[in-house]
Amino acid sequence: MSNRRGTGARRYVQAGFLALVLVIGAQFSIWAFAHLEGRATSVGRPPGVEGFLPISALMSLRLWLGGGGLHPVHPAGLAILLGAMLASLLVPRSFCSHVCPVGAVSELLGDLGRRWLGRPWQLPRWLDVPLRGLKYLLLAFFVWATWIAMGLPSLQGFLDSPYNKVADVKMLLFFAEPSRLTIGVLAALVVASVLVRDFWCRYLCPYGALLGLAGRFAPLKVDRDVATCTQCQACTRVCPARISVHTATRVRHVECSGCQDCVAACPVAECLAVRLPSGRRRAVGPVAVVGAVVVLFLVVLGVFRLTGHWRSGISETEYAQRLREIGSPAYGHPGVSPPPIPRPVDD
Repeated sequence: MSNRRGTGARRYVQAGFLALVLVIGAQFSIWAFAHLEGRATSVGRPPGVEGFLPISALMSLRLWLGGGGLHPVHPAGLAILLGAMLASLLVPRSFCSHVCPVGAVSELLGDLGRRWLGRPWQLPRWLDVPLRGLKYLLLAFFVWATWIAMGLPSLQGFLDSPYNKVADVKMLLFFAEPSRLTIGVLAALVVASVLVRDFWCRYLCPYGALLGLAGRFAPLKVDRDVATCTQCQACTRVCPARISVHTATRVRHVECSGCQDCVAACPVAECLAVRLPSGRRRAVGPVAVVGAVVVLFLVVLGVFRLTGHWRSGISETEYAQRLREIGSPAYGHPGVSPPPIPRPVDD
């Protein structure tokens, strides 16, 4: 019963973060369109929207590790990236299964598919394996582009550019005014996620690929007690990543998201449990695992808040000017400077 409570706790956490993201999206939309239309608004820009700018966060991470300090543009994006990585260094890819709103929507679509179809489709191994490699190719490209192809001066220039400063609004406009191609691609992803559980997460998400690699070093993993296992294979049947849990003594697979669905499905008490590495065999309760993931993620965000590195360093005055000029060529080509921002004159 406690194992199922752990699954319920994870779902509640997912729902909570998804609701928070929807609130952030609504607040950001009100703020952005007010500025775009030149209207005054009392609604502030929510920093959490920067979680949807992973490329900028990767660049900020490299600049920080290279000694350039914490960049003041989109610092919350870096905080969310670090929180996701640290959570996944504790429990494999736990950000994907506990916090990520895309992961939550993907699970909901998968649940719809199971209700409608009886069970989700499973692509044959000869197709599934190469498709899984796509997200690692995308991750390799982004890492190469931001960590290898660009030197620190170029990286700093991009982060300071007008384009990067309004990248979040550019993203909003991309989805607020979608082309037919965009609508077609999104519709195809929705249908694919209904038919094949976690289609985006499994095959296309480079963020998930990065966290999966980090999860290889996580100390808390699902562990199987061979002596009490009945080989019923209930764990393998429910695994969204299609891992053969019933044959593993410790689940080290890079696709494991730490969702603990397999633990909840196991009919034998503590046969499957999240444990530390060999030598420390005490099981960690499912609810405790969920709590540890959430607390660690929120602690990282809290540190950024307390140290003054959560909100963007761009003033409302500059944002207002930038957004009035967002359609100019300078905002489509990083590095091109727009007209200077007028500074308020002190009385």
